[in-house]
Amino acid sequence: MIGNLQRLTAVELGEALLRHVGIAHDLFTVVDAEARFLYVSPSAIRILGHAPEECLGRSAFEFIHLDDRERTRKAFDAWLLERDGGAFEFENRQVSRKGEVFRLRWTITRHTDPDGKLQCLISHARDVTRERRIAEQLVHSEGRMRALLRGMLDAVVTIDSRGIIQDVSDSVETLFAYSPQELVGQNVSILMPEPHRSQHDAYLENYRRTGETWILNRTREFQVLRKDGRPIDIEISVSRIDVPGSTEPLFCGSFRDVTERRRAERALAESERRIRAVFDQEFQFVGLLRPDGTVLDANESVLEAAGVDHEDVVGKPFWETAWWRDEDRERIRQGIQAAAKGEFVRFETTQRTRDGRSLAIDFSLKPILGPDGAVEFLLPEGRDITSIKDAQRRETAMLRALAAIGESASVLAHEIKNPITAVNIALRAVADRLGEDQREILDDLVSRMQKLEKTMRRTLQFARPLKLQLATAEIRELFEGAVQTLRPECVRAGVEVDQEIERSCPRIAVDRALVEDLFVNLLRNSMEAGAHRVRLSARAAEPGFVEARVDDDGPGIPPSQVASMFRPFVTNKAGGTGLGLAIVRKTVEEHGGRVEVAACPLGGAGFVLRFPAARAAE
Repeated sequence: MIGNLQRLTAVELGEALLRHVGIAHDLFTVVDAEARFLYVSPSAIRILGHAPEECLGRSAFEFIHLDDRERTRKAFDAWLLERDGGAFEFENRQVSRKGEVFRLRWTITRHTDPDGKLQCLISHARDVTRERRIAEQLVHSEGRMRALLRGMLDAVVTIDSRGIIQDVSDSVETLFAYSPQELVGQNVSILMPEPHRSQHDAYLENYRRTGETWILNRTREFQVLRKDGRPIDIEISVSRIDVPGSTEPLFCGSFRDVTERRRAERALAESERRIRAVFDQEFQFVGLLRPDGTVLDANESVLEAAGVDHEDVVGKPFWETAWWRDEDRERIRQGIQAAAKGEFVRFETTQRTRDGRSLAIDFSLKPILGPDGAVEFLLPEGRDITSIKDAQRRETAMLRALAAIGESASVLAHEIKNPITAVNIALRAVADRLGEDQREILDDLVSRMQKLEKTMRRTLQFARPLKLQLATAEIRELFEGAVQTLRPECVRAGVEVDQEIERSCPRIAVDRALVEDLFVNLLRNSMEAGAHRVRLSARAAEPGFVEARVDDDGPGIPPSQVASMFRPFVTNKAGGTGLGLAIVRKTVEEHGGRVEVAACPLGGAGFVLRFPAARAAE
């Protein structure tokens, strides 16, 4: 091959070089001693953006960036003066016809004739625009990275795959008390307590071997050691960095001191536990609301009473929770609106319990103000006053009964006086005459004494407060118990008793024995009035109540007697005490209900009784 090259003529060699120059990416130009173009290669034409004829004869300095032109000319002229100098190497910026800027690295050599006279200058340039841009970006990136590390509040530590610290932020000194220079080059285990310090290199080896780790790309709590050996609580986040061109990754860890935060959190948690214990052990019902009425919290007492869980009520509007009857919801909503304006709201209402009981509640809404004086929270409190209300009802019933007894004292006295008088007369008769009429007198005496005893017994029963033993019951069970009790009497009297109970009729919470006796009393009244048919019916009435009716086809109740039907000792029955219906009313009212005389669809007497409904226990 060398031999073939030696046989090439100068012309052939020149042509071969020109063909190479024509397809090469590098720039080739030929200029004279004044730097005027004598030849421009195709690649140079592409960069300069001018046609060959536009370049030839023009100074190469015209195409140099204005900021680099003077510097390039001075270097070029100095090189020309060094006649024995080697190639001229220089880097500058060239500007194309379109204004594009290219960075070129030039190599210029002299071409002389055999006598040493300068013929031309041959220039070779390589486009290094991309390399310089990357280098500048790298310098800029590194500068930004160093500035970022200097400004990081959290300590940042970068290690290689062997655990050796490569770089750190300035903030390591604040956190660890080490200067950056003390840490760079050290094994990162210097920051770790035992047993992690001894095992850290094994962790890294296991990761290199298996690719498995528990710490990458997540935030974990950890303890590290300061320079003085004091442990501190930190949050650490570690990520892997794959460096282009490197076979080994780096690992970057961000350390945040959470010692004070953890101490504050523990203190806060302890405080919240104490407050929660008081909150949940509070006997009365307590909650916490937003000003719009959204439930934020409720104590265990109110949750237990309603049979609901914490998540069942939190986030709900307070008036839509399970505690309230439908008829109370609007009142609660209006109370919240008033409290949200800063008003203290208080009223009595009722709440349903999980076993269907209805509790009387002394309810209040207190606005809690924030630092700016605006309402920040609402504090609902409910005090169970059911026993107080029951006592008040019993007291009222007793006072009413005693008042009724007082009003009817003359009648009672008359009822007592006549039997006593008769007893006295009978005794005198017995004393004056002893003969065949003795038994008749004594029988009459016994009868009168029995009536006296019955009157006194019913009077005491009416005046004594009731002690209710509440239990949930179906109204059908109470009807059937009363009918069963009077079945022999109904058969003898030829009385037919039927029942009509609505399918959706709720259960009621009552003293079963007392309410069953109540229906026995009303059934017996119908039979004694001469009724042949009695209807017992029940249905769901106004929200939260059950309506029971006792209707018969007897002679009915004269309008003139309706107003006094439930007054004690008022009766139109021979031998009656006048306390039966009074006891019926007392029993119903003690249960929180009411009773009244109503028009009867069967044509006789009609009684309507309303009892509070009970929600079936789950």
